[in-house]
Amino acid sequence: MSRQGGAWLALELSGPLSTLAVSTAEGDLERRFSGERGRALLAEVEALLRDAAVARAALAGIVVGTGPGSYTGLRIACAAARALGFALHTPVVGLSSFQAAALAGPEGEDLHLVLDAYRDEVYHACYRRLGGFPQPRTPPRLLSRGAAAAVVPAGSWLLGDPGLCAAPVRLLAPQLAPRAAALLELLRLGGSLEPATPLYLRAALPRTAARE
Repeated sequence: MSRQGGAWLALELSGPLSTLAVSTAEGDLERRFSGERGRALLAEVEALLRDAAVARAALAGIVVGTGPGSYTGLRIACAAARALGFALHTPVVGLSSFQAAALAGPEGEDLHLVLDAYRDEVYHACYRRLGGFPQPRTPPRLLSRGAAAAVVPAGSWLLGDPGLCAAPVRLLAPQLAPRAAALLELLRLGGSLEPATPLYLRAALPRTAARE
């Protein structure tokens, strides 16, 4: 499977933004959409490919962000990616949404990522970009809110809500919002391919109690 040849389609629905992206000879084209993700996703894929002048048959592969993040978003994105791959006879792979987001971090310094997981819990990971590639220092994990607040040292770079940290930090952005275009960049850089399966770090809540 070539990461370089042909166009790749990326789906990222793990965070607060729903984005799609496709690689073309002229560069990556990204599309953000809103509304009910399960109903809108396939229509948005068609619109993106049309705008990019990329035929479905020309896709070399599909990459999906595996999270951690929204249970609903991850489930929809991974299921849609696998269905498209089956229909188009196209390889489907997963990449870490957190690692892709860490591409925005400073070179040679630790970047902590935090995302509210609700139920007084937080998703946390730490990466360091070396030669442009975000190397995992601490892989994505689920922590109690208290543990997460203490795990980020004072003065660290942070991507996410600073209110989840106890110590003052250097803020890269106040919201952790993985993007589909970052998945394509991580794919080109040689990110570790995973199955197109959501990274669930805990069991989902019953529908009546779930918060997305």
